[in-house]
Amino acid sequence: MKKYGMLALIAFFMMSLSISAQDSTPKRGGGNRPQQEMRMTAKERAERMAKQLQLTPEQTAQVEELFKKQDEKRAEQMRKFREERQQMQQQDREKQREEMRALMEQNMKEQDAELEKIIGKEKMEQWKAYREEQMKRAANRRNAPAPRGR
Repeated sequence: MKKYGMLALIAFFMMSLSISAQDSTPKRGGGNRPQQEMRMTAKERAERMAKQLQLTPEQTAQVEELFKKQDEKRAEQMRKFREERQQMQQQDREKQREEMRALMEQNMKEQDAELEKIIGKEKMEQWKAYREEQMKRAANRRNAPAPRGR
């Protein structure tokens, strides 16, 4: 009887180890999140917008081109900021952050103006509402307490 009890205990222990080893839920902070989930391509973003706002194929193509141009512009700006950052002192970094934030806000306003020309005012309002909702969700996730355990 003791042998069966001990055998069942060992089997239970081994099963619990194998289950915990297979846990693939992302940890807080996205440490094991695949890189492809981190940033969507211009095409994926355009398709998501098209699905959300029922855009025509022509509008979707124009939005995709706009997103590609913006991605290239953003990549160039980030490269420039990284180069400058390596050469800066700590106090200058705060100034650079503020400049970068202002530039990003300016770029977003320009993007919204171009996007509104493509998709129209009504769909742009829908898109802004959707974007605002997503930003609130992200803020809630950032402010949520870290999960316990594990």
